[in-house]
Amino acid sequence: MPKIEGRFDLFDAWTGHGNPRRAQIARGQELFNNTNASGLRCGACHSSANNGTNFNNLLFDIRTSSAAARTPDLPLHTLRNRTTGEIRQLTDTGRGNVTGLWNDLGKFKTPTLRALAARAPYFHNGIAATLEDVVRHYQTHLGFIFTDEERADLVAFLNAL
Repeated sequence: MPKIEGRFDLFDAWTGHGNPRRAQIARGQELFNNTNASGLRCGACHSSANNGTNFNNLLFDIRTSSAAARTPDLPLHTLRNRTTGEIRQLTDTGRGNVTGLWNDLGKFKTPTLRALAARAPYFHNGIAATLEDVVRHYQTHLGFIFTDEERADLVAFLNAL
């Protein structure tokens, strides 16, 4: 099946379902698809319908290789821009290692989200042990805002993929 741009709609039939678990998964799907209180939307980067890759194959810096997200087992590289003098500390230079471009530092491919629960640990460097850790990373490092209930709904959705 060809990749198309769009939202997740796998669990639309479960909206308001009598089974609380199914209803939670449907709520999580809606959170994923829609802009939240922070003005951000998961589907902005995970834009391929019912797949979660990026429709345009864009790469993103979601701060997984930042010094702030670093776990003790990862190296820390300090890089200086020769033109501006700007300094960045990263555990992995990402696409920048291939292109040599400063703006590509820390950028990585958006992976498919299908069968996500079976692929822990998460992110390219394994810094998130659980899907809740993934959601918390987006909150801490990218400014997403979720209530405890919304976070649980989103994690339920991700687990169901």
